[in-house]
Amino acid sequence: MFRPCSALLLLLGLASAGTAQAPNTTAWTLALGDYTIYGHTTYNPKIVLLPRIVYDTAHGVDSARVVDSVRAAARKAARFAAGLSAWPTDSYCGGPVSAAMQQVDPRALLARIQLADRCGVRLVLVPPRRLLSATGQTGGAFSVDSAKRLTDRYAAVLPADTLVKYRATILGLNLADDYGCTGCWGGRAITQAQIAEWAAYARSRLPGIPLGVRVTPDWVAVHPPLAPLLDYAWAQYHTRKGDAKAYYDNAATIAQRLGLRVVMGVNVENCYGVGTDPCAAADLVRFGTMAVSHPASCAFINWRYDEETWARAAIGQAWAGLLAAASGRGAEECRRVKDTS
Repeated sequence: MFRPCSALLLLLGLASAGTAQAPNTTAWTLALGDYTIYGHTTYNPKIVLLPRIVYDTAHGVDSARVVDSVRAAARKAARFAAGLSAWPTDSYCGGPVSAAMQQVDPRALLARIQLADRCGVRLVLVPPRRLLSATGQTGGAFSVDSAKRLTDRYAAVLPADTLVKYRATILGLNLADDYGCTGCWGGRAITQAQIAEWAAYARSRLPGIPLGVRVTPDWVAVHPPLAPLLDYAWAQYHTRKGDAKAYYDNAATIAQRLGLRVVMGVNVENCYGVGTDPCAAADLVRFGTMAVSHPASCAFINWRYDEETWARAAIGQAWAGLLAAASGRGAEECRRVKDTS
């Protein structure tokens, strides 16, 4: 009797319940000499998938992503960059825009870029102002040392292979903004020399990422050492800047001379000057069409998204037309022109 009981106990031990999935009941018999044992066992089979962390930049898989195969999904084709600043992140995948200008803290940087990459949205990155100030607070004076520390934090999460992987997603990095706004920067304007020093440092720490300034190219032209360190300038129109066509054409002419590209757009929330109203639908169409169709524009990015304005039916129709026009253009990069002769 000892052997059958031992075998039975062994069998029951091997068939004891697991800890996963829905239970199944299986009938069984066991012939042991003079004995035949009938029974059933309820058990939970457990299948464990063991993911692998893959370091495979050649196939578009980085070390921060856990996958169960080295085969990477097909990448979406990049589109002409068209959108607004402050576009909601929860609308990246479901929204109509193909680009956004976003202020991004270093702690959220990689996750934001990965989200944009999955959704086919191209990003212009904007450093938080508080991280560029001498005081560490918004409204403090601009500090090149602070800007360099911010660059180091970006570089820590964007090593060279990651920058290569997300080359099509990262449209550019804006080196601060509102340079002449003394109220924005502790009572002092940001100088071209300061931006040049920062740009040279950013080139070494973030190789290959396009660098730009959110100001018209004539601001860059005042300080000749600056232009070779940049890839793009900006032309953001409102009606107090004069004739719209002349404004965009002048920006394009100066940028070409400096070897720069130009991001063109409209100040859609202050359409008639700082502190004024959003663009009426007809003006949005008129000014926006000039910007999105201008042959010198490398992207069509506008300031800024506002939920209430966006919800207006006439404005929605205007944007639908502008974004359709953008979709008719091929993807472009906002990288400096190599040959200006």
